[in-house]
Amino acid sequence: MMGNHKMKVLIFGTGEITRQVLRGIENILKYVEIVGFIDNDDAKYGAEFYDRMIYHPGQIQKLDYDKICILLTRFQQVYDQLVYGYQVSPEKIIGREELLKYLMTEKYRGTTDSDIQDTLKYWEDNQLSYFNQHEYADATRDSVYWDREYNMPYIMFKNRRLYYPRSYAGFLYDEEGAYVLGYREEEQAQGSPHRYLTGDINISKGDVVVDAGAMEGDFALEYIDEIGKLYIFECGSEWVKALQMTYRDYMDKVVIIPKMLGDHVDENMTTLQETISDGRVDFIKMDIEGAEVGALQAAEELLRNNNVRCAICTYHSEEDAVRLEKFFYGIGYQTSFSNGHMIFYIDPDIFSSLDFRKGVIYAKK
Repeated sequence: MMGNHKMKVLIFGTGEITRQVLRGIENILKYVEIVGFIDNDDAKYGAEFYDRMIYHPGQIQKLDYDKICILLTRFQQVYDQLVYGYQVSPEKIIGREELLKYLMTEKYRGTTDSDIQDTLKYWEDNQLSYFNQHEYADATRDSVYWDREYNMPYIMFKNRRLYYPRSYAGFLYDEEGAYVLGYREEEQAQGSPHRYLTGDINISKGDVVVDAGAMEGDFALEYIDEIGKLYIFECGSEWVKALQMTYRDYMDKVVIIPKMLGDHVDENMTTLQETISDGRVDFIKMDIEGAEVGALQAAEELLRNNNVRCAICTYHSEEDAVRLEKFFYGIGYQTSFSNGHMIFYIDPDIFSSLDFRKGVIYAKK
């Protein structure tokens, strides 16, 4: 709270981003007062939106507010409009993530969880991020090279070529050439909430490994010489081509499945039970955008018949950590969680939950 009153907020924008944020309006109104809405669409002035007035930007100076929150993709354009067109102080302008940080700070102000207390302290001088105080490594600058024979871009990773689709939108450019920002060191640092491997949850020589949600395929590539057989699940067709290039020297033990991994079998989806014909699996890493619970439930027989070391992401949905812990317990597995918490702030429903989430659950018999 600001002093003894709720923070008064004007929201700029009445489109899809605002509607997503206001799915959590009951939570939001516990900690802030929404004064009204501002919009650049002349046709909306004077109408009501979520029982509050939509104002013309020219009316801002007549309104009593503490912050203007811009909930639009064109943030910078509207920011400049407010600062230079309407002389709004930059200190009074916030965006979606700053609003989320304020609401979560208010919600957890009295928490006894030491890790969350550390996050709130970290936020006093830093912006909200996925890992917050658990960012133990910086992003790397990985130079992009071009395979002229196969007409595909790649970077060097652990002395191997890691290929990318030609259409990859994440390439950046400077005076030194093309590059990508690599977040592997940050995600997999010791103590990271997103770390897959621990002392007990690791890859051993000869293991049958599942990499579900592979994207570039960098996770398994580091251990490819030790792996006995590797199943890679990736449904993006352009990423499949890149994976085929990355692993072309290991295709005797690599199976790339160009489908989503889930809880049933159809044209676009498959299950672990359907894919692993010989019934053996030793290690599963899974990061499949919130489909983890269903995919593992569909693989229950496989998990019961093997002692699988599992590293499963739990941060995509609010209840995943609890649901997966209960599932593993029910089939005789022991569980633990990665260090700290994550803020999955891109979740469209995060304003409904305002929650800290465990990043990875580890499981084994």
